[in-house]
Amino acid sequence: MNRPAYIYLALVSAAALALTALLPWSDLFAFGPHEILGLVAFIGIAILSEALAIDFSVGQDRRAKSSIVFLPLFACAMVFPPSAAVAATVVVIAATEMLLRERVLWRATFNISQNVLGIGAGALVYTSLADPDSQTLQVVFAFTLLTLTAFAVNILTVSGHYAIRQGERFTNVIRGIFGTGGGNLLYGLLASPVALAAAILYRQFDVGGLMMLILPLMLIRYSYLSKVQLQQANRDLLRVLVKTIETRDPYTSGHSVRVSTLARAIAEDLGLSRRRVEQIETAALLHDIGKIDTAYAPIIRKPSELTEEERRVIRSHASRGADLLKSLSSVDEDVIRAVRHHHERYDGSGYPDGLAGDDIPLAARVIMLCDSIDAMLSDRPYRRALTIEQARVELLRCSGTQFDPDIVEVILRRNTLERAALLGRESGAVAQDASSAQFA
Repeated sequence: MNRPAYIYLALVSAAALALTALLPWSDLFAFGPHEILGLVAFIGIAILSEALAIDFSVGQDRRAKSSIVFLPLFACAMVFPPSAAVAATVVVIAATEMLLRERVLWRATFNISQNVLGIGAGALVYTSLADPDSQTLQVVFAFTLLTLTAFAVNILTVSGHYAIRQGERFTNVIRGIFGTGGGNLLYGLLASPVALAAAILYRQFDVGGLMMLILPLMLIRYSYLSKVQLQQANRDLLRVLVKTIETRDPYTSGHSVRVSTLARAIAEDLGLSRRRVEQIETAALLHDIGKIDTAYAPIIRKPSELTEEERRVIRSHASRGADLLKSLSSVDEDVIRAVRHHHERYDGSGYPDGLAGDDIPLAARVIMLCDSIDAMLSDRPYRRALTIEQARVELLRCSGTQFDPDIVEVILRRNTLERAALLGRESGAVAQDASSAQFA
């Protein structure tokens, strides 16, 4: 971790310690055998829930975990005093960090601290509004605020951690944690009533009632896992398909993956929503899908300049790719439009439809730039790769004609060229489609 990340860790840990110092710990020490058994049962179910945590992406090469551990901990915060809920949180997170994951001290400290803050704050909110004798509506209202408080603390602290540690914009990271259309948060909110049911079951049937909680927990986990696995399977299939196209020529290897990586980075730098970012990334990965037709193979491999007829043929790949994607019901219309128009030029002189300016889909404008950057920074059969400074000059020269000037400004300000050059060196490959060269 970098120094700012350690400072952030210290601040979160200090806040967690300050909150625990405010809690009435005498309530916990007054527990009898019945309360201790119940607390142990909640802890056991929480550890089981954490053991079933699911990985999900929060951006390029960044992962986070989504678990249902919050459900038994929310229920614990409703049934027991805040001190007991915090103690259970510490035991659960410490146990999972030490037993179920790699033993990394700073990560364990952060996860314990941010969970203590979330559960502790939520428990304090709940106990200030409800007690065992409260009416149903009052309990539901208090539980709703408990849920919102805990989620808000968790999202803000985790987003801050990723943003500082990875050097990313806070808004980009928080979109990743929210998920497409807020799906990750919505998943948590919709699952939260299970915690309310768990608290009711415990009060009615003691520890035996908690056993009834295990089945819905497993069902929730299975449904989310199925969704994640389906999304990953779709991404893997797309990558395999693209790789199949690129294996025809050593000069094409890795091009589409590099373009999609850059497109995602630029879309995030533009401050787009999570859904738009993922659409642009997918469209960039598929932008050359039309070249799967064998008619393009000899033209792609040609080491010299193309004839006018060959140019006409190669330019048909954009519309052919869009037509191919239209036959797949799972592909978003915005992705199809981006693939069709990724060779449109900002001044209207591109193809296939001669669109100009903002009439060109934003995703297509981003892909046009990423495609060109990867081409410029890659070796071609007829020339060596441009230097970063040469590529910068080329972007400025074509800004407003071939490229969207606003996106060019973002690329130059955010050092995208340097990131693109690093991707090219890591892959050891070059581009197949020179938007700013012979195919433009």
